[in-house]
Amino acid sequence: MTQPFITCGTDHPHRRGRRRVRALLGAAVALAVFSHLSAQSALLKVERDGDRLRLSAPQFHVLTGTPLQRLRDGRSVTYVFSASLQVERGGARGASLTRQVIFSYDLWEERFSVAQVDDPKVARSHLTAAAAEAWCLELLALPVRAAPADKTFVVKLECSLREEGAQAADAPSAATFTGLIDLLSRKTRAAPPRWEAVSLPQRLADIKDKAPK
Repeated sequence: MTQPFITCGTDHPHRRGRRRVRALLGAAVALAVFSHLSAQSALLKVERDGDRLRLSAPQFHVLTGTPLQRLRDGRSVTYVFSASLQVERGGARGASLTRQVIFSYDLWEERFSVAQVDDPKVARSHLTAAAAEAWCLELLALPVRAAPADKTFVVKLECSLREEGAQAADAPSAATFTGLIDLLSRKTRAAPPRWEAVSLPQRLADIKDKAPK
């Protein structure tokens, strides 16, 4: 007697193949997302210098893309830098410091000038791109007293462009039917660039003080 061909409870080779393909695609997507997120943050180094925590991040570059092109076109660009200290494991954001810095570029010398917006006397000129970026981080030295003595903490550095944001005088008003059509027909503006860097979790006692004794 011919035995019936039983399929219930067995895994067809085609289905196994499709599952492998889906698993590989899922892994590839997860890897791409992880790589993208990882690329968004540079590593921030924190050093103690007397009563200050000084920051450095050699891989943190804000002189890129559209802002850099604006500078090369002879226009100035204002960046907003912010450093904040946060106790690890969901702790509230602690001390923070924000500085606005206006950049300009000398086409002949190919060097950058930087100045703190609220104190133009705090300024430097004839800087390379890396030196200008490092100078901005020097403005963000946090007080040591802001760091907890007995808990692990991280320091986060964020940077964005200052929103010039004022609505143009001839901007259409959504209160009128014509203005609403004009607003909806305009192209969506690209999201402004943002940059960030984060330190490794650390304790204050583990940070060596480089200030001379």
